Amino acid sequence: MPEFPTGLLGGSPSAAVAAIGSVLLQDARAARDRLKEGADGEALHDFRVALRRLRSVLRAFRPVLGDGLPQRLRRRLRDLARTTNAARDAEVLALWLEARLPGLSPAKRAGAKWLLAQLVDRREAGYGESLEAIEQDFPRLARRVRRRLDATVHAAAFSALPEQPFGAVLGELVAGHARILREQLDQIGAGDDAAAVHETRISAKRLRYLLELVAGEVPPALTAVDHLKTLQTLLGDLHDLQIADAECTAAVERAAADHARRLQGASSSARADERERRKLRRQNAGPGVRAVSRLALDAQQELRERLVAWRADEWAMLDDVLRQTVDALAHRAPSVIEIERKYLLTGLPALDSATEVVDVEQGWLPGRRLQERVRRVRSGRGEQYFRTVKLGDGLSRLEIEEETTGELFSHLWPLTEGRRVRKRRYYVADGALLWEIDEFVDRDLVLAEVELPSAETPVEVPSWLTEVLVRDVTGEVEYLNVTLAC
Repeated sequence: MPEFPTGLLGGSPSAAVAAIGSVLLQDARAARDRLKEGADGEALHDFRVALRRLRSVLRAFRPVLGDGLPQRLRRRLRDLARTTNAARDAEVLALWLEARLPGLSPAKRAGAKWLLAQLVDRREAGYGESLEAIEQDFPRLARRVRRRLDATVHAAAFSALPEQPFGAVLGELVAGHARILREQLDQIGAGDDAAAVHETRISAKRLRYLLELVAGEVPPALTAVDHLKTLQTLLGDLHDLQIADAECTAAVERAAADHARRLQGASSSARADERERRKLRRQNAGPGVRAVSRLALDAQQELRERLVAWRADEWAMLDDVLRQTVDALAHRAPSVIEIERKYLLTGLPALDSATEVVDVEQGWLPGRRLQERVRRVRSGRGEQYFRTVKLGDGLSRLEIEEETTGELFSHLWPLTEGRRVRKRRYYVADGALLWEIDEFVDRDLVLAEVELPSAETPVEVPSWLTEVLVRDVTGEVEYLNVTLAC
């Protein structure tokens, strides 16, 4: 685990992300320098991990960075990381196969060695390509990331908007990533789940990376990291074996084609005698590869049983320490954090219990990182005008809103041309929560929103809403009002 700076929780998110990014960039640079020396077998692994951590941090804190880290730069980092994937997969499978050679019969061991030789060749070729790409692209990308992080800190220092503390931002991210992990774990075991295993493994890794940022200052986070390492190992091994199964399936076809070519060559050779032809028939790699495939399937079953046991024994403990971690960070969250869930509906539900109905016109001023909006609300009380600034997306967002004057609204409204929505809003109280049903009058669309006291508050969709409910669309960019504006 890298040694991240302490004392960041109460400070600026921009400065914290810049400090963390500096550590990870330095780790990647150090690993790259060891790669150039050529004698360190762990250097490429360490570089992969440092780059993966850096990309995970930049991805998680994208709302903080805003335009500070453009999509093209993130894509270049992703592409560089992917250059090592094929070689890494070949290496992991080769090591697994080498360990199982002694348990195979001599006849089947020959086929396994045939496959092993192909994996070794692929590993060496892949690492050669990776080293070339790292040497060529990483120094330039590292400089660009460093400049962008510094620019984000500079912009935040001169912003008129207050930044919420880094601990509050991190707490919301941990809560959101934990919810995603819970949902994805439920998808494993349903049919062909290779994609679900891969996605869940990545989610566990991303959550662990977030927790490691403060594991030295928030004790429950360190405990959660230990649980996640166990889960990540199980999922990683299962994913590798699923890759092995797919590799063996393809290798059986290659072995059959290779064997057929050699037999055809012997049959067409006048010098080949019957003894040589019988020897060639015995050198079919297919049975050995199929034996390896069965070993991989057996190992998968064992891992699935261990995963079931982990969920029964450890998930409740992990869930508890994750909640403790979020609670330890939550007290830093200011009241300007808007926490809400959003749902797509087929139409208006029965609204006999609506407490208020208002007509809303709102438009967005030019700008990308910060979303500045002006709004006019017409109700039985007359007209009211509001000016709002939002930052981020998903379950939790920074929101600062103040009531303003009709004069200021009239001055700013023309600037929102082409970026407006019009809707009728119905307010419906249900227990301790207040639901807002938005019927858009300029298109065929109805959405429901409910504001929550915390990201961990469970939401039970009320019965009067379920008949028209399509699905939860929280965090889906296409259903943000700013996206719908036209």
